[in-house]
Amino acid sequence: MEPIQRIVLTGGPCAGKTTALKRVEDWLKQSGVAVYIVPEASTLLLSGGICVAGRPIEHMLAFQRGIIQLQLALEDGFLSFAQAARQKAVLLCDRGVLDGAAYLPEPGWASILEDLGLHEPDLFARYEAVLHLVTAAVGAVMHYGTLTNAVRYENVEQARVVDMRLQEAWRRHANHRVIDNAQEFELKMHRVVASVSEIVGIAAPQP
Repeated sequence: MEPIQRIVLTGGPCAGKTTALKRVEDWLKQSGVAVYIVPEASTLLLSGGICVAGRPIEHMLAFQRGIIQLQLALEDGFLSFAQAARQKAVLLCDRGVLDGAAYLPEPGWASILEDLGLHEPDLFARYEAVLHLVTAAVGAVMHYGTLTNAVRYENVEQARVVDMRLQEAWRRHANHRVIDNAQEFELKMHRVVASVSEIVGIAAPQP
């Protein structure tokens, strides 16, 4: 069976993740690699009418439990199809299961994993690599905004905190890469595509 790799793109709000997913998808397809985009579970739930901003912790716990269950189901569904297709493929995951740890107190996160019979080492092992795109609120604050995502509600300071907590949630993954805002946006996108190309084993595009 041809190899199928699962790669997570994550990061704080307004980090360029949507653009990066499209750039990576286009380059992989151009390079002859099949690509499947696993959609962001939290956005699917939030766009369906769920609202957790300012709600009690019980609501957030229920929300994160739902995200995990949906995320796992989506990934497994895409993986099953990719395996049936019998060709080299990449599952690009718009966030991964461990993202949930950034939004809950540690005891709450631990209780959800216990309830669902999940263990963090096994969750890390689901993914070959995790690329963290740093929010524009860190290093490119003039470009931070909420207009590109209808369910985004974090202000600049909140975005910075979320970004830091996401990095902490994933830092123990063996192939965790942080793409910061040290360079202009187009070069940031190139770094993402180049990193994925290296992971997949294909040539990267020219900058």
